[in-house]
Amino acid sequence: MEKSQIEFLTELAEEFQQQTAINNRATEESEQSDALSTLVDLARDMQARLDQQQNRIRQLELMVETDELTGLYNRRGFTRRTREALARSARNGEKGLMVIADLDGFKQVNDEHGHAAGDAVLRHFGQNLRTHTRADDFVARFGGDEFAILMTGSDPDAAEKRLKQLQQATARFPLIWHGTPLRIQASFGFSVYTTKNDISDLISEADKDMYKNKHAGRDSQKSAQTDHNAA
Repeated sequence: MEKSQIEFLTELAEEFQQQTAINNRATEESEQSDALSTLVDLARDMQARLDQQQNRIRQLELMVETDELTGLYNRRGFTRRTREALARSARNGEKGLMVIADLDGFKQVNDEHGHAAGDAVLRHFGQNLRTHTRADDFVARFGGDEFAILMTGSDPDAAEKRLKQLQQATARFPLIWHGTPLRIQASFGFSVYTTKNDISDLISEADKDMYKNKHAGRDSQKSAQTDHNAA
């Protein structure tokens, strides 16, 4: 009888140890699961914060590369895009156009209608350029009434035709200012970029071409006015 009690107590002790071991394993597994869940939550939180920081950085980059008045690229943003295009050109031989545009008679708009009208003209012209260029092109306002367009992957032989289309589109859509249509005109010039070009040289060459066309347009207008008066 005494032996049976000892055996019984032994069995109880073994069962207790087994149950304790099971409970300990369950506790460890639960703790491990909780720890893993905590790590997952921390990782998700860190990723969310990282995404927010990256979005904020992108927003700040966009702000410093955007012209506040027109919403187009500013010179800084345009320069970055041009560097990227020239790098692609060096890799695959892509050609394109650097275009400079300058409004004609902009000072007269400011003098006659005020600077608010001048700002509206700049926004209107900028939007018109964006509307009549491709999604792959980059449009910028350098400052004042000077704008730039980078026409990536464009055929140089079609440059004159494309600039003529932009001139026509500019003249075709005047700005309505307090019920009065303000006719907008602009002069355009371009240079061709290839595999080896400097950004400053491209802009300078396009700028010279633009002023040549601006002066030619003025001479043409004077000639037409002289003929009209003579008649």
